[in-house]
Amino acid sequence: MGHPIDRADWPQPRREIQRCAGGAVMARKSGRIEGFREASRQLNTMSKAMARSIGKRSLAFPAEILARAVRANVVPHNLTGETYESVDVEPAKQKRGVAVQVVLADIAGVQLEFGNEDQIATPVFRPAIDAKMREMQDVFAIALTSEIDDGVIRKAKRDARRAAKG
Repeated sequence: MGHPIDRADWPQPRREIQRCAGGAVMARKSGRIEGFREASRQLNTMSKAMARSIGKRSLAFPAEILARAVRANVVPHNLTGETYESVDVEPAKQKRGVAVQVVLADIAGVQLEFGNEDQIATPVFRPAIDAKMREMQDVFAIALTSEIDDGVIRKAKRDARRAAKG
């Protein structure tokens, strides 16, 4: 017995939610945060490697908030515990810039998120993103400025050590 809705009529997954290798599900959404002119100026004066490192560390904080929210959404539907444990924060491969991704690597997560002919889709990423977007932006703003300050201090210490050596 098939699903009462013909597959051709099913809505397509939103563009922000994509499947990656191994059936993992990842949500992509970006937001614009105002007031980072000074932070951008400081990042531009740093080496590319240092700026990337600061970006990765800063993005890890909101990504972990999203991962916790996704895990909370998965709990009621998780029978074995594997889906819950498969939610993870990983670095994303990107040609330019820095990115991290929250992935749901268990194949049951794909079925949960998108559904199939026997199971109605029960999204876990979109509700988590919608509920936590403002918190993630605020945490990112604090983490970025803090990491930039720490990076400036590390660079100054490194330059002082090099100057002392001659």
